[in-house]
Amino acid sequence: MTKTPPPATRRQEVERAVLRHAHDHPEWGQARVAEAMVKKGLKVSAAGVRWIWQRHGLETAAKRAAALKKLGQARLNAAQKAALGRIDARRGGSLDGPGNDGPLLAREHLLAVAVREFSRKGFARTSIRDIAQAAGLQPGSVYYHFPSKDELFVAAHSAGMREVACAVETALAASRDPWARLEIACTVHIQHLVSGNDLTVWTGASLFLFNSPEMQRQLRAERDRFEALYRRLIEALPLPAGIDRNLLRLQLLGALNWTRTWYRPGKRTPAEIARHLVKVLREPLDLRS
Repeated sequence: MTKTPPPATRRQEVERAVLRHAHDHPEWGQARVAEAMVKKGLKVSAAGVRWIWQRHGLETAAKRAAALKKLGQARLNAAQKAALGRIDARRGGSLDGPGNDGPLLAREHLLAVAVREFSRKGFARTSIRDIAQAAGLQPGSVYYHFPSKDELFVAAHSAGMREVACAVETALAASRDPWARLEIACTVHIQHLVSGNDLTVWTGASLFLFNSPEMQRQLRAERDRFEALYRRLIEALPLPAGIDRNLLRLQLLGALNWTRTWYRPGKRTPAEIARHLVKVLREPLDLRS
């Protein structure tokens, strides 16, 4: 029979996990970290996360990023470098500006809560009041950051697309071989789709949910920027003459995005799935060369 750790030991376990998370995901807000801890079986509130951060001087995204940067680029993995890039971009390239983290964290918290509510109830059945209540805010506070539910959704969609794109771009720096780079991009793409992160998973499902031409236009604009990554990767491949690279790109993206529907943990890893997809794509083309 497994014994329950004593309260002091449990608190230490929670604190260590929260600090590890700050190291791995410095841009995550306290609510999102608390949710991640609960999924791991560690009970802690958003306020508890913030208390731990404050004890270690990590209560703002800027401070968490600064602590991570002290380790040096050589010691950071691709995901950490991507997270630092996102924090820098949100703060206009500076981690030192005074007093900027309050709005940043509030906006991040709202995006995380909104995506969770959209995922649970659907866009049409989720109101600004629902989101405000789930976030522990007054509806007016939501409208301060986002004038409408549509704009909140578009912001969440854009954040999810940028998060994946930034991670892909960072990982691509590890190789110059065209086929290896395509496999790297596919691996990172699948990792995000099956990560359980509401933001990226919901982003992958959201494009075709709206009849509004304006919503479609805004969502497609961000997707087009993301797909430009794959357009460049496909253009760099040594392919036989007569291959339609646009159709090849769309075929690959369709296969990648469908993985979120059928993927089950414990079987094939994202890297194995990506390797198989690129192999199936490449071998018939090599035979034609």
